[in-house]
Amino acid sequence: MSKKQKKVCIQFSGGSDSSLTAYRMSLEFDQVHLLTFRHFGQMNIENSRKSYSILNEKFPDKFQHSITDVSDLFSKIYNRHYIKNLFKYRTIQMQFVCFACQACFHVQTIMYCLKNGISDVRDGANTEYEEASPMQIEIVKKEIKKLYADYAIIHDSPVYYEHQTDRADHQLFRLGLRPQPDIKDDMNMYKKYQGYCRFMSGGVLFLNYWKRCKGFPQKVQLKMREHWIEEVDFLKKLIDGSCAG
Repeated sequence: MSKKQKKVCIQFSGGSDSSLTAYRMSLEFDQVHLLTFRHFGQMNIENSRKSYSILNEKFPDKFQHSITDVSDLFSKIYNRHYIKNLFKYRTIQMQFVCFACQACFHVQTIMYCLKNGISDVRDGANTEYEEASPMQIEIVKKEIKKLYADYAIIHDSPVYYEHQTDRADHQLFRLGLRPQPDIKDDMNMYKKYQGYCRFMSGGVLFLNYWKRCKGFPQKVQLKMREHWIEEVDFLKKLIDGSCAG
């Protein structure tokens, strides 16, 4: 009897954390689908191909890499209830750019899995940006897992707790997958392997403002979770609509 082939999807920016996740999953799965997403807020996302080529050289034919435009999904999620959210959440609305970005990645990933018969998803989320990056906040991640579970998909972030003890870029260097250990501290090297967001400066500006506010980061994190719960039924409609089509 032939063994059923095991497949996994990785949300793959090409950065250190998603690359380390992809490497580890290549040791567990027969096929690793690297899903890179692009929208109008991102720049040079094609750099992820370099990270893919390094992995593919180490494990030939193990990986499949695709770059998918999700600008339409991004706009639908971000612009939905924009004015209402602006009054309700005020300056946190700026960080909802990150919310919409990452939410459309999850929606597109679930669509891909349903189309290709894949029931395992991993990403490179970690505590490095847990303060305010919506989908890297632990209480939000628990809600994200529920969405995947509704479609019989297991979702996990294998390197989530490792940033403080053994950074992904250091591990990749030891594995021979990067030429130096401190990629995250060298902006030129950082951009060499992945794209970056044109909205990042605005997010950082408001993050610095929130850090001075009482109740940070818990208050902001709870607001992010609240917003996810408000939107999750809409995200399901997007997924179900694509399946019906």
